[in-house]
Amino acid sequence: MSHNKLSKHDLKDDTFVTYMLKAWEYLRENQNKFFIGLVILVVVAAAAVWMGNSRTRARETAREQFSEALASFRTGQFKTAEEMFKIIEERYGSLEEGAAAPYFTGRCALLQGRNSDAVKSFEKYLGKASKQPFYRDAAMEGMAVAWENDRDYAKAADIYLELAASLKANTFMETTYLKRAADLLKLSNQNSRAVEVLEKLLEKTKGKERIEIEQELGALKS
Repeated sequence: MSHNKLSKHDLKDDTFVTYMLKAWEYLRENQNKFFIGLVILVVVAAAAVWMGNSRTRARETAREQFSEALASFRTGQFKTAEEMFKIIEERYGSLEEGAAAPYFTGRCALLQGRNSDAVKSFEKYLGKASKQPFYRDAAMEGMAVAWENDRDYAKAADIYLELAASLKANTFMETTYLKRAADLLKLSNQNSRAVEVLEKLLEKTKGKERIEIEQELGALKS
């Protein structure tokens, strides 16, 4: 059986061949554009890989430095630990370690008797607590202690009341914070508010503690 060759006319009428010829012609005319596009894709892919590796290295370094700072803190080297936590906050503010660092900076300042610095650090941490909420209650308590140390009893009492009403963890501490608030309100000559807090506390206590609160209320109201 003989095999008939396609004529030039037949080739032109062949849809697949026509498509390939047009595609080849388009590529030849736009090869520079395609080359530039390919280069851009390669650069973007390389940048994505580099950024991913960079973030991974940053997380690992942040964890290592945070562990070292915690070790200094736990061994009582508060000045050294404070400087380390400040560096972590500056370098890794977008990571959990960087978000938690101001809390420990505040603790270091508080333990060194620098109450105003402690308050500033605790406030900074609370502003970022959504990233690392674990220390939220402790930071608020630290602020209250700092204000109490500076004898600003009214501010300390307000923080204890806010903390008691919004505990995220350790809810068993609610009555303790209410009692501290009541004591501080009395020290700041706000006896009427102290009575309100003690009446609220009375509903949450029993036994010997309840009797003591009733006696305290009686003295304040007399």
